[in-house]
Amino acid sequence: MNVWGKNERSWRKARKRGVSPIIATILLVAITVVLAAVLYVLISGLTKGPGGTTLGSAFAMGVPSTNPLVVGATGATYAGSGCAATHYCYILTIEEANPGLTPSSMDMVMKTSTGATYAVTAAGGVTIYNTVTATIVTQCTVIAAGGALSVSTWGTGSTTQLSSTMEIIIDTGSTTSPAGTGLVFTALGIGSYSGTVSVSLP
Repeated sequence: MNVWGKNERSWRKARKRGVSPIIATILLVAITVVLAAVLYVLISGLTKGPGGTTLGSAFAMGVPSTNPLVVGATGATYAGSGCAATHYCYILTIEEANPGLTPSSMDMVMKTSTGATYAVTAAGGVTIYNTVTATIVTQCTVIAAGGALSVSTWGTGSTTQLSSTMEIIIDTGSTTSPAGTGLVFTALGIGSYSGTVSVSLP
């Protein structure tokens, strides 16, 4: 009986022992560091400014045809595409477009070999064309002759999801072929996108 009582007292005494001060300090520091890291991740996600996603990782354009097309010379293939029948127009396929990417996520501009923004000689513009439904998704037209071919305002449909079934049709506003003049077409990320995606026009 005395042995049992002695063992019980020893067990109770052992239960009252805590961790050593050194271990307690290490645990407190570790918990503090983990909480600080979690808080940092949460706050950095909430305060992340615009331009957080590189456009190049979400969007890609295909190589344009060797020569810009004239709609009048291709029958009705691109009738209603937004390209004037007598104008030279470049066609770029959309090779990649991440979910959520829309025309309003980008500005588009065409520049000359000298870096100047390309000026149209007649009404021209940029159209996103759905090849499956043969319909215009959205369009931006430069109305005045001599205006710069730079898209800053899309029409209705600018919030439509881009996909590989769509093409970018660039109406140069010219009845003279611009082939071989060193034009470069560029998409610029805006809003939550940053950076550019460019393609040289033959």
